[in-house]
Amino acid sequence: MNHWRLAAGTRWLDPTTLAGGTPYRVMRLTKRGAQSVHTILTLGGEHRLTPAQRELLDRLEEGGLVIPPPPEPATVLDVTVVIPARSAPDPVRRILAALPPSVVVVVVDDGSPTPLPGAIQSQPNLTILRHESPQGPAAARNAGAASAHTTWLLFLDADVQPRPDTLPRLLGFATGRDVTVVAPRVVNRPGPGLASWFESSCALDQGPHPANVGQGQPVSYVPSACLLIKTAVFRDAGGFSEDMHVGEDVDLIWRLADHGRIRYEPSVVVTHEPRTRILAALNRRRFYGTSAASLSRRHPGKVRHADVSVWSFVPWAVAVGVSPPLGAAMAVAAVLAAPRGLPSLDPRHARQLAATGQVTAAAGLGRWLIRPLLPVTVALALAVPRLRRRLALAALAGVADVAWRSHKQTTGNPRQRTTLVAGMVAASLLDDVAYSLGVWQGVLNHRTIDPLLATVRDLPRRS
Repeated sequence: MNHWRLAAGTRWLDPTTLAGGTPYRVMRLTKRGAQSVHTILTLGGEHRLTPAQRELLDRLEEGGLVIPPPPEPATVLDVTVVIPARSAPDPVRRILAALPPSVVVVVVDDGSPTPLPGAIQSQPNLTILRHESPQGPAAARNAGAASAHTTWLLFLDADVQPRPDTLPRLLGFATGRDVTVVAPRVVNRPGPGLASWFESSCALDQGPHPANVGQGQPVSYVPSACLLIKTAVFRDAGGFSEDMHVGEDVDLIWRLADHGRIRYEPSVVVTHEPRTRILAALNRRRFYGTSAASLSRRHPGKVRHADVSVWSFVPWAVAVGVSPPLGAAMAVAAVLAAPRGLPSLDPRHARQLAATGQVTAAAGLGRWLIRPLLPVTVALALAVPRLRRRLALAALAGVADVAWRSHKQTTGNPRQRTTLVAGMVAASLLDDVAYSLGVWQGVLNHRTIDPLLATVRDLPRRS
C-alpha cells in the first residue's frame, strides 16, 4: 500500500476522534486536522503534505495510530553485512549470491570443524574471520561488527535467506526520522513433515503489521536473524551480550530503547530454514523459554507475559477464584462506570472501549494461564476440583484468541480455513507447552519468579 493508512486496531470513534495505538490511547483532533487526516487516508497525497500535516502525521505514527507509505529503496548501500556461521558453507554461499556485489560482507566462522575460509570462494569485498573454538553467535556478531567502517550494519544468520532487494528496502526504511534499527519479517520456508507443520508458525515471525518496537509496543522485540542497525548506536550500546547464548537479541533491543526508533517492517520478508525434526523444533522453543529468567535479571519487571488494567484483572481473578457470576457482574460494572474515567469521550464510546478492554484482557490472561503458568494451571486444576471448569474456561479464552488471530491470517473456503486454523491452534498449544517448560527451567535455575508475574496497571496510588 503506497499511501498513509490506519494501523491495525485503530478506528475512528467519531469524525474527529481516533482510538488505538500502543499503549491504547484516544486522540481528539481539531476539525481541520481531522479533515486533513481523512483526506490523506482516502486520497494519499504524500507529496502534497504541508509542514503542519507532516507534523500531525508524525505524531500519529509515533503513537502507533497510522502507518506511512513505504519509502523508495536506498541507492547508496553504506552498510556492512555480518554473517555468523558454523559449518554452513552452502547457506553462506546462497546468502552471498543474493546480496548486491558492491556490499561489504564479513563472515565470522565460529569454530567450524572444517574452516569456512577453505570452503567459501574468495570474492571482492568479502572478509572471513575465524574463531578457532566456538564462542557463540553473540561473540561472532560482535567480532564482525568490530571490523566495520560503514554507517550501517546488517546482521544475517546463516539459516536466513534474503532476497536481492532486501538490503536496499531495509535501508530505505532507515531514512525515517530518528530510526536506528530496522527489522524485516522472518517466515519459515515451507517443507514436508511434522517439523515443517509446527514451524509454519515461525517463532521469529512478529506478524503482518508494521510497528514501533520496544516494551509496551505491539512488537516488544525483533530477532537478530536479520537486523539492520546503525553502527555507532550498536557500539554505544556495547553490542551483543556475549555471556548470553539465547535471548541476546531481546536484550540488545531493550538496551537500545533510548537510542532512537526501532522499526519492524513486515513488507520486507526473509525466509528462515526450519528444523527437520519435530523434537528438535520443540526443544528449540524450550530453549527460547529459558531466556525469560536471565532477561528478567537484566531488565527487572520487563519480562511479563500479561499486561492488563486492574479494572480488568480484578473481575477476571474473582471469576476464576471466587465466583464467575460475581466476576462477570464486576466486569459489567466497570464497563458501565467507564464514562466517569473517560469524561472527554461520548459515554457510548467510553463504554465500547471499556468492553473491548475487558474482552482483550480475558484473552491475554487466558494465554498467561497456558503459556508461562501452564504447570501452575494444571496443578491447581488437579488439586482444587472446584477450579477445574473455571480454569478451563479462562484458558479457553486464550485459545479462542489464537483461533481468531489465525482465522484472520487464512484464506480459502470455510472448510479449508477451518482446517488451517485447527492446525495453527494445535501448533500454538505445542509451542506453549515447550516454551513454558523452558520458562520454568530458567525460573528454577535463576531462582526468580519475575517471568511468571503479570503487569497490572492503573493500581490506586497511595497518597
